[in-house]
Amino acid sequence: MPVADTEFLFALNPKDHKHQHAMRLIKEITDIMVPDTATLEFQVVLRARGRNLSQVKMALLALHEALTRSNVEEAKTVSTSLLAFQSELEERYGLSYFDSLIAASALTLDRQVISDDDAFERAPNLKRIPLSSK
Repeated sequence: MPVADTEFLFALNPKDHKHQHAMRLIKEITDIMVPDTATLEFQVVLRARGRNLSQVKMALLALHEALTRSNVEEAKTVSTSLLAFQSELEERYGLSYFDSLIAASALTLDRQVISDDDAFERAPNLKRIPLSSK
């Protein structure tokens, strides 16, 4: 079950320029999982973009509905051992904080991540499935 990067979550919005790619992958890969680390980044990005708390709540509820409609499961991965693993990935491979969190989740679950971010290729044993052809 490959895990979805945060950009996949934003692409579930029909207004997103990668929406068609996300919907294609949902049809092609029937067992996509969204790790809690990606959902956390989704929330942080919305807040950093100046969305108020009500807007963030509505976006999260809409995301939940979109995932449910598409039969995409959410995975709980955050633990002390995952956070320690994240620190190792960030330090050893130069990944950003959230990329290393999502990489740790992916390596813990299925060793595959759906993303256009080629930074994930720095993490050994992690296969990147492109979201789009860019």
